[in-house]
Amino acid sequence: MEFKKKKKSEFSAISINRITVRRYREFSQKISKSHTLTLDLMMDFFEEANISPKDKYLMDHMGFEHRLNKRFDYIEELLRRMEQEQLRPTHDKLKKLFEYAENDQKNRKENLEFEKRMFEHSMKKDKVTQYDNYILKENWGKQRIRILKLLNQVTLEKPRFGIAYFKLDIEQSDLESLKEVLRQEL
Repeated sequence: MEFKKKKKSEFSAISINRITVRRYREFSQKISKSHTLTLDLMMDFFEEANISPKDKYLMDHMGFEHRLNKRFDYIEELLRRMEQEQLRPTHDKLKKLFEYAENDQKNRKENLEFEKRMFEHSMKKDKVTQYDNYILKENWGKQRIRILKLLNQVTLEKPRFGIAYFKLDIEQSDLESLKEVLRQEL
């Protein structure tokens, strides 16, 4: 409304640097239709907001804000670089590890199911199949190795007085684990 009253008034010329005039014209086209209206809007903004471009505290605040924004940009860049260089390889390694564990678990389940089917199949026929024979040989080989390791730990003790005896050199934890394995197999 105020602008209509001013529009009736006469125009006056102000000498302004050509570079500044070019910048002002580009800015003015973005803001409003006329240069006068743009200038009025700018002055109204500064007056209503009680802001002065020469205010030292305002300029210090804006400079501080600018420096702070630069620091935040630097920190953001640092975090992105750290994520790419350090966290991604770790993430990929963990992902591969979990995928391997899942695949290993699936393979174990498949092997267990296969063994169960073969066992059920052999029980139906009342005969020993080639698979049963293979499993028995494999288990017998494992048991034989376990017994040989245990026998290697047996030594003959000959005391000065009394009867000779055999001594088993084995740690208590190993003995407990051997007992546990034998209990599980029964």
